[in-house]
Amino acid sequence: MINKKIGLFFGTFDPIHNGHTEVAQYVVENCFSDEVWLIITPQNPEKKFIKISNFDQRFKMAQIATNKIDKVKPSKAEQDLPMPNYTIDTLEHISEKFKNYEFSLIIGQDNFEKFKSWKSHKKIIKNYKILIYPRLGNDKKPEIEKFENIIHLKGATVDISSSGVREKIKNKKLGKNYLNEDVLSFIIENNLYEK
Repeated sequence: MINKKIGLFFGTFDPIHNGHTEVAQYVVENCFSDEVWLIITPQNPEKKFIKISNFDQRFKMAQIATNKIDKVKPSKAEQDLPMPNYTIDTLEHISEKFKNYEFSLIIGQDNFEKFKSWKSHKKIIKNYKILIYPRLGNDKKPEIEKFENIIHLKGATVDISSSGVREKIKNKKLGKNYLNEDVLSFIIENNLYEK
């Protein structure tokens, strides 16, 4: 018996920004999920050669960003799993651990366009709902209607990226409209993204 619907939002969250939290809130507020778990990824298979902040710093920023947001929380579910972290492996691990929960996957439209390259993508789409949020400037509708388990989120457009935020911090163009103020303070205190 399913007693809770959980949206899983995977990412490096380096750093977590307002776009991430707005999507998570949208999913909960519009009843697509009862809760959203932000799965902090130790190593994204597509970003093996990109330098990222350490796991604890990224998890702490996610905690700070969500501590006043009801039903949205960061998760260490991937921390002790073999790397690189493939989504299907984590989904199966979490599904086995929480058998009474129904899990869905939250991803950006830009990521869905690369979805066919993911490990066991057919298995994911068969067994899990996929909630796709649009990215600004990305007007493609990638085969959404062909799959029963696809839900296109219309009101949660993200027009910023973590890489863009890092670049702004590096260039001393800190934009408070991109980040939770306490996350920004954490970044400054820990000298993140300055090099």
